[in-house]
Amino acid sequence: MQKRVVALFFLFSMAFGLLCLRIVELNDNTAVTDAAATKSSLTAMVSETRGNIYDCKMRPLVNEETELYVAIKPTLSALNAASAVIGDTDKDALFETVTAGKIALAPATGTLETDEAKTVTAVRRYRDAGLAVHLIGYVNGDGEGVSGIEKYYDTILKNASGTLKATYPVDALGHILEGGEISFVAENYHSPAGVMLTLDRDIQTIAQEALEKFEIDVGAVVVLDANTAEIRAMASVPAFNQNHPEESLNAENAPFVNRAITPYSVGSVFKAVVAAAAIEKGIDTDFSYTCSGSYTIGETVFNCHNRSGHGTQNMGEAMVNSCNPYFIELALETGAENVCAMGENLGLGAQIELADGFYTETGIMPDKSSIASKQDLANLAFGQGQLLASPLQMAAVYAAIANDGIYRAPSLMQAIVDASGEEVQRAFLPVSRRAMSKSTAETVGELLHDTVENGSGKKAKPASCSAAGKTGTAQSGWINDDGTEVTQSWYCGYFPYEDPQYVVTVLKENGEGGSVDCAPVFAYIADEILKLS
Repeated sequence: MQKRVVALFFLFSMAFGLLCLRIVELNDNTAVTDAAATKSSLTAMVSETRGNIYDCKMRPLVNEETELYVAIKPTLSALNAASAVIGDTDKDALFETVTAGKIALAPATGTLETDEAKTVTAVRRYRDAGLAVHLIGYVNGDGEGVSGIEKYYDTILKNASGTLKATYPVDALGHILEGGEISFVAENYHSPAGVMLTLDRDIQTIAQEALEKFEIDVGAVVVLDANTAEIRAMASVPAFNQNHPEESLNAENAPFVNRAITPYSVGSVFKAVVAAAAIEKGIDTDFSYTCSGSYTIGETVFNCHNRSGHGTQNMGEAMVNSCNPYFIELALETGAENVCAMGENLGLGAQIELADGFYTETGIMPDKSSIASKQDLANLAFGQGQLLASPLQMAAVYAAIANDGIYRAPSLMQAIVDASGEEVQRAFLPVSRRAMSKSTAETVGELLHDTVENGSGKKAKPASCSAAGKTGTAQSGWINDDGTEVTQSWYCGYFPYEDPQYVVTVLKENGEGGSVDCAPVFAYIADEILKLS
């Protein structure tokens, strides 16, 4: 009997020892400890943010709007308490969530603060009618950049991501604690880190409003700083809703196309390039030609918009009148090599790198070898034929004229911003080059100023300042459903004329003409920008 008791005591002691050892192991096991901690609360993701995108004055272009959410404790009484601020949210779905033992979230119509349900303000990435949507781009359902700055700076913006979560305490078995309350935990949420662009949100707003005001449904506006060629605004219509891009996938007029960087036939806005090439060659502005209403080369007839002819004109008068025959004669006198070289010096036919890896289309600037005949050069003289350029490229051409003949490619990126909101890496401006002499730029500027004062650009004259610029109406080769040819309307110019600060290019697809469609838009934008100062 005594032996049996000793044996049982020995077995009991061994079992107790093993149990103690197991308890020690469990306490030392990090995975088990973490699992227990995880079960101490329920969590639900309210909102996620990613890095900011700012304008040149550190004003947000995204993450600027907020929305209210209500987080609901997983009980029917809490759902009932929150019903006053839930609005039109699917209450059946919320019922399923809380009865499944999960925190329910819903957009809120007002504030609420109870132990069972609380509201919180969350950041909204985009407005429904956003600013510069083609440049900013958008993210997909996984939060990855799909286009624009969202795509090309995805890593930087993603590294600045943050979360806002709702939590509620539970016991070790995952049961909710009746005495607990909803709380919120933010981790790096709405961090200031991100990127700063050259855009000015006030000027961007003016550009977008101008397109709407003047009923340009398909077209674009570009505004550059005249001294640096930094992009202050870029607007393209139609646009898309960044919150619901799928709605525009099959929409009319291709809303995802950024027309500001899309090459088009440019028409008479190219005459400034021809004039610059001629003056650089040594041709005086007194060079004259008598326009009879057309110009014939072989069997090809090039008509002037004034079929009666402009008579004998010098370069200034021909620019004012936008006379095609004069500029054909001037281009032939100047030579294809000089005209093409000037276009190339002014960035036509070249890509523009808006930001790291974010390139535009090249367009087409014919070189001398592709000008096979006088007819080819005649077409080029008034911006037709092979020549294709985007509104951004043409804005850069006029910026060079405004900036004493110095060309600089337009840029969009200004700086990288850290979590404290400070610039940590400044972008360098593209290297500049002299495209024409200062005196040539001044002379061409005088011709363009006279065009605004006395010629085809009269409707572009701002009320508040002087300006220089040129209209254009280009045949596209595209045919409308009614059999008529699509014409592209243009205006390129800068202001104030005496001390240029901004360059503006306006494009309207399938318009009546640059003086009708685009010149008034330029005048409006100039006046509105000058109101800002």
